[in-house]
Amino acid sequence: MSVRLRIVANSITAILLLNAASMASGFLLFFFIANPYSGQRLGENIGHIAVRYFALGGIIMLLISGIGAIWIIGVNIKRVTGPLERLKQAVSAIREGNLDYELVVTGNDEFAELGIGFEQMRIRLKNTMGMQERAETERRAMMAAITHDLQTPITSIIGYSEGILDGVASTQEKIMEYAAVIIKKANSLKHLAEDLSLLTKLENAGLPLEKVETDIGEFISELLEEFRYSEPSIELETQIVPSLIGSIDREKLARVLVNILENSVKYKMPQQKGPELDISVGRQNGDAIIRISDKGIGISQTDLPHVFDEFFRADSSRNRQSGSGLGLSIARHLVTLHGGKIWIINNPDMGISVNITLPLVGGA
Repeated sequence: MSVRLRIVANSITAILLLNAASMASGFLLFFFIANPYSGQRLGENIGHIAVRYFALGGIIMLLISGIGAIWIIGVNIKRVTGPLERLKQAVSAIREGNLDYELVVTGNDEFAELGIGFEQMRIRLKNTMGMQERAETERRAMMAAITHDLQTPITSIIGYSEGILDGVASTQEKIMEYAAVIIKKANSLKHLAEDLSLLTKLENAGLPLEKVETDIGEFISELLEEFRYSEPSIELETQIVPSLIGSIDREKLARVLVNILENSVKYKMPQQKGPELDISVGRQNGDAIIRISDKGIGISQTDLPHVFDEFFRADSSRNRQSGSGLGLSIARHLVTLHGGKIWIINNPDMGISVNITLPLVGGA
């Protein structure tokens, strides 16, 4: 019931109750006034009785009407001011930054609708503030990571350069050794800058894909041949289904797969038996699914949800390896641009499996 109808209903109810009270008091008043008179005396004194009745009755009616009016006003004011007071307290709490203050909503009138709308606004504001705080936390963490990843190679470059200039590297062989370290650290800075530039373009949707229809299995087979040439000591086991045609950007998808393969080599367990990497390509629900499984050190369950975050590095055993911490984040963006998905799970025995799905042309 709306507030307006409720006030009208309360007023009508109160008026009916007042009329009933007035009639009852009138009968009682007449009884007490007329009771001393009986028979002929009642007829003789009817004028006197009437004057007294209307005088006292008017006073009683005024009293009842006044009390009734005050009661009606009080009830209606309470019905209006109660919800407004609760709303005022909620507004005050939010103004002071307490976004957890919950407004209790009762009834189904306009005030209830206002309260529900206010609660929805509070929840949205709380979620927005939470997202902003998380974004700010991530921004600070990213700035700290960038600073660290820049500072480490720069410090090495300065140190080895000073070693050459100060004569610490006194032989040609030592100078060449120092120069090689300088070049290596400079290249790491170059790769970091390239990764940052690529990630910025991906996050701002500024990187178009040059897609061509490709046999995904054949494409991965060619990529693995190149990988075998660069890593001849790594034993691979492959299971590749042919004729899976997808529309892909070959260069960018190759970047994703090479990054995953290099990570698998980087984190492999020493002296492990059997193939170090198991690569399969198959069909799943109209998609091609690529699975790269290794027998490496794995990732803790705590770190697993964060492996695609920018600059994230897992526990200390993986932290000791070099890298910008951007590879998997870039991989996720590139796979998503292809309309696919990428996720990582821990294998039951050891290592991890990286899974990638890519849509097939026509869902073949």
